[in-house]
Amino acid sequence: MAQDKIFVGRDAELDQFRKVLDDPRGQAVLIVGNRGMGKTWLVNKMAELAENHLSLKCGCVRYEVTPTDSVDSVMALMMDNAFEAANTDPGSFDKVPQRRKQWMALLKTLVPKGGEIAELISALRRDSAKNTREQFLERLRLISKRMSEEGRAIFFIDPEKYMQEKSASAWRIVVKDLPHKIKLVFAQRTEDELAKSRTFRALDNVMRIPARRLGVLKQSEVEELVKSRAKGIQKSQSVLYDSVEQYKGHPYAIQAALDMIKKTRNVKNLPNDPTPEAVAETQWEEVCKVGTDAISLFEAYAILEVGVPDETVQKVSGLETTARKRLQKLSYLKGLLREEASGKRIYHSILSDYVLEQIGDAETKKYHNRAVEVYHHNLAQAKKHQTKPDALAAIRLAEHVLAAEGEMAFVQTFVKYGNELQDLGLFDAFVSLSERALIYVEEDSVWQAAVLGNLGLIYRKRGDLNKAEQMHKKSLEIAKKLGQLDGMALQYGNLGLIYMNKGDLKKAEEMFRNGVKIEEKLGRPEGMANAYSNLGLIYFSRDDLQMAEKMHRKALEIDERIGRSKGIALDYGNLAGIYAAQSDWERAEQTLLDSLKINDKLGQLEGMANDYGNIGTVYKNRGDIKKAREYWKKALGLYKKVGMKPETEKVQRWIDELDSKSQKLE
Repeated sequence: MAQDKIFVGRDAELDQFRKVLDDPRGQAVLIVGNRGMGKTWLVNKMAELAENHLSLKCGCVRYEVTPTDSVDSVMALMMDNAFEAANTDPGSFDKVPQRRKQWMALLKTLVPKGGEIAELISALRRDSAKNTREQFLERLRLISKRMSEEGRAIFFIDPEKYMQEKSASAWRIVVKDLPHKIKLVFAQRTEDELAKSRTFRALDNVMRIPARRLGVLKQSEVEELVKSRAKGIQKSQSVLYDSVEQYKGHPYAIQAALDMIKKTRNVKNLPNDPTPEAVAETQWEEVCKVGTDAISLFEAYAILEVGVPDETVQKVSGLETTARKRLQKLSYLKGLLREEASGKRIYHSILSDYVLEQIGDAETKKYHNRAVEVYHHNLAQAKKHQTKPDALAAIRLAEHVLAAEGEMAFVQTFVKYGNELQDLGLFDAFVSLSERALIYVEEDSVWQAAVLGNLGLIYRKRGDLNKAEQMHKKSLEIAKKLGQLDGMALQYGNLGLIYMNKGDLKKAEEMFRNGVKIEEKLGRPEGMANAYSNLGLIYFSRDDLQMAEKMHRKALEIDERIGRSKGIALDYGNLAGIYAAQSDWERAEQTLLDSLKINDKLGQLEGMANDYGNIGTVYKNRGDIKKAREYWKKALGLYKKVGMKPETEKVQRWIDELDSKSQKLE
């Protein structure tokens, strides 16, 4: 909670939680209480109790959920974290983020003594083409199945402020089918989604701890807390108790008051108003006494909202490195911060909200503009150097643009950096931001067309071709109405890919040729390269290798001229397919390796998967079955991660056929 994390009381609640752990059923636990009642404090103690259980083997993972996180995005993050943890070298345990350590400890309970975790890795990958909730349940079933009867997997969901609307119905779908030995623990304010939902609370595997809501500490518990902290504060127990008695057992207020006494050695400066907001005001006054640098640091943390790396808060606060480090080491200030997956943040929303209220409009805009500058720079640098984009920047940039520049700037920023979210596989975040953007745009506007077109790309990657076609057609319709040639060319290309996936080559070619005409008219090199590349695929599908090579070489010439690495890698891969069709295996392999080198540098998982799969095919045709299987396994893993279901199933069939033939030979 604060800097002295001494836990007292809540014996009845902990006894109830012990019963939940003893029960092998899949269950959800609701911890309901007003702000500052110590829900997070209790959650932390529950995790400690579970991890140190004498007869059960429990793994605990903690998630802080912000108002911008959808249920699907939280579930997707949990699956991604599981996969990352399974892939982590145990020798680097001390260097990985806290949440990954939690997952590593949990997964360790699933592997028999002396066993290998490698076999779990592919099964834990998230397939973004599948329904997120169904897939999440599949992963929970896997964990449940692999756990011993004494095993328990406990996931703590602790919202920061509140959950998104309709979260209750989404979590209900999962909770009602929770497999054995899986526990989901939700901290909720009384007005939050799950706490209010009768249908969620009515599930027979949902437990409330306590039965109504979390209350204040009992007098005996306050006395115990004061006794535990008196030595560290160097004040008598009676003086401390008299000082905090006015807060009537409110956990946040009491702990904050004791922290302030420890800092100031003065009991007279505590607020007489017992409300949490009054206590937060006094906490802020103590921060202000440290100086203007401390004010800037905490205002920046409040504006940024989520956990951020040190360098991010430093740039937004405007501080020098030495000043930021000095402040973060100060005992009192350090106690007002907490570590999360992405970095540090203010430890409680009561204090964070109070700090936000103290920042004037001009200062607020200044901080948001700095955040925009930082995140924009991170994404622009990744694009410039053609490296993997920063996930935090990709998700948070548009939020700060909205606060600093308004709704249309939010839309424009989201459209500009939407590809980054797609490349990172953050499809749920992309869809959520798209839905918000569509609220801000005018009907039949350029920006509505852009958002709909991007949504179509996500639906295509998830395998919903009909929905994707609907989005692209609507976007094309708007572009035609506005006479927007670049938008028309883009959507012709997208529709061509849809029809190719559906096997309608005639219609696909028609779309691609429409796109080529416009791109040539506009003289846009990148668009022309994409259009030629797509036409090359059509000719290749018709076994016209000469025309296919001609189109792909046209695309390569343009991409090399403009230095577009992503396009060059794609062109190499397409040309390798032509060489392979001509049985020129050596040339095909070398071209694929050139493509793989570029895709690896860019972090383009889909491109790498294609390259691995094609290299495997080259080895198969050369008769090197061992090497073919090795590359196909690499391709399979990446296809699963990026959610390309048809490709995943195709490569899996290839591997199964190899294994079947090997068994027959044996």
